[in-house]
Amino acid sequence: MGKTLFDKIWDAHVVQDIPDGPTQLYIDRLYMHEVTSPQAFDTLRDKGIGVLRPRQIYAMPDHNIPSEPSKDGLCERLTITDEKGRTQVETLKRNCEEFGITHFDMGSKDNGIIHVVGPEKGLSLPGMTIVCGDSHTSTHGAVGALAMGIGTSEVAQVLASQCILQQKPKTMRINIEGRLPKGSTAKDVALYIMAQMTTSGATGYAVEYAGSTIREMSMEGRLTLSNLSIEMGSRAGLIAPDETTFTYLKGREYAPKGKDWDEAVAFWQTLKSDPDAVFDKEVTYRAEDIAPRITCGTNPGAGIAIDECIPDSTPDLAYMGFKPGQRLLGTPVDYVFLGACTNGRIEDFRAFASVVKGHKKAPGVVAWLVPGSWAVRQQIIEEGIDKILEEAGFELRMPSCSACLAMNADKVPAGKLCLSTSNRNFQGRQGPGSRTILCSPLVAAAAAVTGVITDPQVLPPTPPIKERESIPSEIGDKENINPVFTPLGSTQDLIAQTDITPRPSKERQVGESCQSSFSVVTSTCIPIAIENCNTDLIIPARYLASTTRDPKFFGDAFMHDLRYDANGQPIKDFVMNQQAFSEAPHEGVHEIIVAGENWGSGSSREHAAWAIAGYGVRVVISNRFADIHRNNLLNCFVLPVVVSSSFQQELFACIASDPQIKVCVDLPNQTVTNIATGHAEHFDINGYKKYCLMNGLDDIDFLVESLKTQVLPDSPSALPIREETDTFQE
Repeated sequence: MGKTLFDKIWDAHVVQDIPDGPTQLYIDRLYMHEVTSPQAFDTLRDKGIGVLRPRQIYAMPDHNIPSEPSKDGLCERLTITDEKGRTQVETLKRNCEEFGITHFDMGSKDNGIIHVVGPEKGLSLPGMTIVCGDSHTSTHGAVGALAMGIGTSEVAQVLASQCILQQKPKTMRINIEGRLPKGSTAKDVALYIMAQMTTSGATGYAVEYAGSTIREMSMEGRLTLSNLSIEMGSRAGLIAPDETTFTYLKGREYAPKGKDWDEAVAFWQTLKSDPDAVFDKEVTYRAEDIAPRITCGTNPGAGIAIDECIPDSTPDLAYMGFKPGQRLLGTPVDYVFLGACTNGRIEDFRAFASVVKGHKKAPGVVAWLVPGSWAVRQQIIEEGIDKILEEAGFELRMPSCSACLAMNADKVPAGKLCLSTSNRNFQGRQGPGSRTILCSPLVAAAAAVTGVITDPQVLPPTPPIKERESIPSEIGDKENINPVFTPLGSTQDLIAQTDITPRPSKERQVGESCQSSFSVVTSTCIPIAIENCNTDLIIPARYLASTTRDPKFFGDAFMHDLRYDANGQPIKDFVMNQQAFSEAPHEGVHEIIVAGENWGSGSSREHAAWAIAGYGVRVVISNRFADIHRNNLLNCFVLPVVVSSSFQQELFACIASDPQIKVCVDLPNQTVTNIATGHAEHFDINGYKKYCLMNGLDDIDFLVESLKTQVLPDSPSALPIREETDTFQE
């Protein structure tokens, strides 16, 4: 039987399969940013170990970087005015200097959003395994790589060993056949697939995108599609490399050159699923069915065609201010955001400019147009796109993650509606109380000039933006891009914009997380019956600006925006504030959460698991977990227990009738028992992880010890993998 593209890359990187446990997988490239890496370096220091292969690691700040420079007389400065965000950026720089890791500094020509810079520089290549402490690492799969988001504990694994411990996912192929209608883009393809698959439809799978529509898609479009794979639960989204891939990569800074290039392409051409390869699941959609799309709820799968009415089943319509059956065409828009690792590339700015050319920005609309890298910004200027935008009344901002999430100054105010080309529309994702509709750059542009949600095809046509054929190689010196750059070590003009100290409940104190051996937990439970409870709800993005793993800080932030209103007062209706469930978790009391379906969807941030552990919870029970979050819980010594939907509902019903009932979770025997009814179910956990939990051991110790006798590949594997001649040395 033939192999899938995923199997070919996975199998080539297997170091060992642990009996009754995960696979030890070799990693070619680790990317890091400032939010999910500080605690990983602290882990190395605590264990007294270094970074095994720093040459295969690249880091850059992006989440906290401002998109608008501060004014200082006639000069402009890139200055992070939020102290906590600035500390994260400074900490990343210091860690990279200490451990010898390549660091693309804020404001330098190499900087940008990490998932834009990686492919753009040719750092992401076909056949590689790529990881980053960021769920949208799936972006890099567009070049034919296996790219996965990971948690901070797993970042530490790769730093220490250049390996990671992972369960091999199942495989799925999604075929898109035919020609897209006019006005539809790769973003619309992704939104359509998510609406069909739901936000958990690809949980447990690595997805390969195939079909005639994909083959005709540009590289930028493929990057957008792969970027959004995580939003339907997939661990990775791959596209087989072809001539489009090779043309895009040739001449890039870190791509192979000369004879190495020819050898690399010959190898890359073998990276495709064999004709007789069998996938665990396969689905096919018709491109003709994919009209321009928008979301209407609070998860990326809650979407409709732009001219459709909102379905009755759409979640959180009250939060969005919409009603079932409502048509959103003509709805006034407050903000428009073009950018993020989803749509911050040159093709996206060409598309936006092609719509706004000859028009003017609508009065009252705030528009943030934010390139994904300094190279993209420079190309926008070289192609004259900035002039088109300026004539239409728009301002080109500085490269940043910007309004994708509320971690920098670009926050959408409460109640305001933003049409966004980013990747998530969770409650408060772009700012506390903000409302987000996801869309393509074309739809965003149409709204920006009309002031309302508009089908871009109804605007008068304008001449297309001419594409520049050459690939950017030199984009100028740092001084030309950012004439006055404030050194990160300076505290000049430091102004704290936001108090992000979480507000603890007066009724309880946060418990310490459990980082010791695990056996049997018998406890009352907190019922949180929220389906698709995402990591932004578990801990809002603005509480990620910490460089330490302080249990109390993260525990206080657990479910913060559902527990407290804008004035910091407890919301009485929320379950954790009700008298029966407000007591602090301690032995036998509230150490277990009974959760709704698909708990922990969304980001790979381990901070969500830190918040749960810091609150004092030791077990989370659900009928389904998002893959990365489940791994993060285990790495934080919190046990995720998967039960049947019927048992889950039984627990909810029993707790509703008597909040004092207890549940017993027995790890040695792998059983969970409802003591009120005597009903028990068996749950699965692999023997390796069970041993680690019961003995208080983590994965790094295992990996470092195993490397003393292992020979690792010589990588990154732009070419067929070779073996190193040296073995691991302490």
